[in-house]
Amino acid sequence: MKNDLEKIFNKNPNAIFFEDVKNQKKISFKEFFERSKRIANFLIDKENLRKGDKVIIRINHNIIFYQFLVACAITGIIVCPIAQSITSKRFREIKNLIKPKLIIFSEREIFLSTRDSLPNIYAKTNYNQDFLIIFSSGTTSGKPKGITHTLGNILESAKNFSNLSKFKNTDIFHAFWPQHHMTGIFNLFFVPLITSSKIILSDEFKIFLLRKLFTETNKFNVTKLYLSPTMCSMAINFRKDLLKNFKFKKNISIISTASILYPSTFLKFKKIFKKNILKCYGVTELGGSLTVDLKPNSKGDFSVGKFSKNTKVFCKGSIKSPGKIYINSKFFMSNLINAKLKKNKLYDTGDIGYLKKGKLFVLGRTGDNVKKNGEFVSLSEIENLVIDIDGIKNAMAVPYKDEIYGFKIKLFIEINDKQSKLDIKNKIQNVFNLSLSKNEEPDEVIFKNEIIKTSTGKNIKFLYQ
Repeated sequence: MKNDLEKIFNKNPNAIFFEDVKNQKKISFKEFFERSKRIANFLIDKENLRKGDKVIIRINHNIIFYQFLVACAITGIIVCPIAQSITSKRFREIKNLIKPKLIIFSEREIFLSTRDSLPNIYAKTNYNQDFLIIFSSGTTSGKPKGITHTLGNILESAKNFSNLSKFKNTDIFHAFWPQHHMTGIFNLFFVPLITSSKIILSDEFKIFLLRKLFTETNKFNVTKLYLSPTMCSMAINFRKDLLKNFKFKKNISIISTASILYPSTFLKFKKIFKKNILKCYGVTELGGSLTVDLKPNSKGDFSVGKFSKNTKVFCKGSIKSPGKIYINSKFFMSNLINAKLKKNKLYDTGDIGYLKKGKLFVLGRTGDNVKKNGEFVSLSEIENLVIDIDGIKNAMAVPYKDEIYGFKIKLFIEINDKQSKLDIKNKIQNVFNLSLSKNEEPDEVIFKNEIIKTSTGKNIKFLYQ
């Protein structure tokens, strides 16, 4: 029996869907779906799973992960991907919260059934049933919350973003983001699936693989490359050794996602690699990427671009006084685990910014604007100024409450190995003297060998508060 999900894979069945760099294998859309069906039968017959059952999957970066996702979509099983590097404490929390019927720790635990036809009850997909649980990284509160989406939500959101970004079936995406991350699932699987594009599957991102991953973009003629702002900063910092003499091909588009790309990073990257970075903005709770800036300001700014008619953005802020960003999206999550789900028409993103000429500008999180000594201070502005200084790899401004001043600010700094802390401190002070009032300056500068980050390079602020 055929499954109606198959029609998405049959738009161009014999075209190459995945090229697995590590295993030197190519797989067509048709073959991919056939293997997914056989995994679905394995889950039904051998693991005795049924619609609505929950599964945690924690495996190495692998094409089998994506085939497992589709197998769960076919059978109505709810899948929860988690990181290989997850702590035992966080793993127990998630396990207790969702109570999975099955936990997959290795791709060796996933088998292909000898039976390639599905039972009749799986001929029609329920697109309105819960399908995917993504647990937040906990960068602000430390409390895990499970954001749940239906398959229909994910597919419609992927179609929406594909149209907004003007992706084509001739595009080639480079997949090296963690597979438990929304970018690894939404941007680097479901979006290329919807557009019938090709995916180059490589090793999961690690700093020492930077040269290899960048070289692969040229070798495999990648046209769409997603980089987090931290990955962009790493490329800048390693331009003289790991990335010496590296040049991107002309046809590649580089898209920044996952957090704020500071104008200083945008301009440095452009100067070194001769490439503008396109920026997109998304919220996991709202189904993934919602905006894209296809024509970024050549001088750099905080614009994340325009949004489609399926998304309504409300923000009363201005460039001088950024306001809260509220969004009404048809791709709103279906459920929320370990937190109260408020199905309001307007979702509070927790970000601040402003609207101008149909574009959304995102300047930071709500907590990134703090009142110090009666004056609003932008933590994002402090970080933007500091990250532009040669020798600084990473910067994070963290507020903490103070009875007298309301808030004080600690500035955490990562520097390159050969840099003098005294020289860096002097450079920072010179920049602050030119750009900030004394009240806006951080109260303390703290050097760290490494600021703790998520797997995609986002600083985990709550650990330092």
